Amino acid sequence: MKGKRALLLVFLFFLMIKTEEVLGQEEQVLPDSASFVDFLVNQGEILGLEFYLIDESTGIAVDSVLISNSKIGLFSEYAAALAAKDSLLQSDSVAAAIQFLIYKDQNTYSAALEFVSNLLRNNDILAKTPSNLTDKDLISLANRERYSPSLTGTYAYFGDYKIFAVTIIITLFFIFALAMILFMLIFKARRNRKEVLQTQYDEQVIGPLSEILFEKSLEELESLSDEELHQSFPAKQLKKPLYNQVLVDRILALNKKMKGDFKLKLKALYKRLGLDKVTINKLKSSKWDKVVTGLVEVNEMDLSEALKEVKKHVNSPNFYIRSQAVATVLNLSEHIDLSFLRDQAFPLSRWQQMNYLRIIKYLHANRELNIENLFDSKNQSIRLFGYKLVRLIGRVDLLAHLEEKFANVADEEKIEIIKAFEYLGVPSHTELINASLKSENTQLVTMAAKAAGSIGDELSARIILDLLAENPKFRLKMTLLKSLQSLDQASYIGFVKADSTADTQTINSHLSDPLLADV
Repeated sequence: MKGKRALLLVFLFFLMIKTEEVLGQEEQVLPDSASFVDFLVNQGEILGLEFYLIDESTGIAVDSVLISNSKIGLFSEYAAALAAKDSLLQSDSVAAAIQFLIYKDQNTYSAALEFVSNLLRNNDILAKTPSNLTDKDLISLANRERYSPSLTGTYAYFGDYKIFAVTIIITLFFIFALAMILFMLIFKARRNRKEVLQTQYDEQVIGPLSEILFEKSLEELESLSDEELHQSFPAKQLKKPLYNQVLVDRILALNKKMKGDFKLKLKALYKRLGLDKVTINKLKSSKWDKVVTGLVEVNEMDLSEALKEVKKHVNSPNFYIRSQAVATVLNLSEHIDLSFLRDQAFPLSRWQQMNYLRIIKYLHANRELNIENLFDSKNQSIRLFGYKLVRLIGRVDLLAHLEEKFANVADEEKIEIIKAFEYLGVPSHTELINASLKSENTQLVTMAAKAAGSIGDELSARIILDLLAENPKFRLKMTLLKSLQSLDQASYIGFVKADSTADTQTINSHLSDPLLADV
């Protein structure tokens, strides 16, 4: 309760402060005495405000006898009082001052200023300006004048180039807005119509497809006449692109789920309906998405007759077309020499390499793959991919080719070749490992040190000891010690005892722990 009262007091105090600020911000209508005097002179008579003259020395009202234009000594206009004051001053009769009367009560100059200011704020009087000092009624004068437009003639409106430009802009805006609305309406109507037709066509093809798959054998399907086939799939409908696309999508979906004879039936039906020609035509499209769709259809339906057209896209500048084209050629070609991949000008991404590797690992047992062709590619990413294939497929017979290439390739390729030697565990090429241990490239030395632990020799152990004596960085040092432990246990123990640095002892504790052997 006390807290609420305290908050209320703070709020009231805040209001009091703000009230002073608001009152202090009240607009000053007549900011100084000069503007006030000018206003009184121009305004003339102000209701409730009068003036009379007093003697400055005594403060007594000047006798009206001295003032010729005022019988009782009062003035309703400040200009008249000012003129009387000047006349008295010129006659040297008396030094007069102007006294203000507000509703017959004598008041000070500041009170008169505040009185007039309030009248102006409340709009009780209107300040006279040079424009309204005349006695003419401008509104009445305007009503007497006959209206005549300033722009005459048929094209007078467009005579002003600014008005013409604004008119053109507004017109174009409405035209574009209307065109956009019409486009959206037409687009939406077409899309809705397409969705309705797709649903109708899908319902039309499900029944015939199910009948062919489950009620007819492959021989019966191949022996069907065109008339019998068109009873299930009308020739008129087959001329419609949307119907064909619905049929293709439905067959592809079934092909992914079916096995054995069902797949053969679907592929035979695909060709009998002429859908293979529709697919091949997609490969010739100028739109990349249609080309990719066609490549997927060729791959799914094993359309080997389309390979000639597919090979045109293996070096396409479009990533998606190029990736799908290479995958399709790998899947469908009976004889794969990989020359089409060797000649690619674009670098292989990791995603592409994983995709191609999956296909090649599946096919290499049944097809002859000339992987060595990739070693001669001008594209470094292709060469690296070839080295990876040797390692991952296990082509020991190609290690001799890698040894020949080793001396003339970049360090990045040397690392990949050493990985192949280490993975395949061939100890007959230790000279490559030992030479790489002396390289200035830290990554190459690290890879060579790792491989030395598996396929190194005594010379490798001595080189590793020399490298350890140079106190390398922690990661390289750990790799060197791990390989030395595998190559020569005695040399490893001797080095650990001789080197008491924290890094060496930490690595030794790690390598000696059986729980961390594979970490």
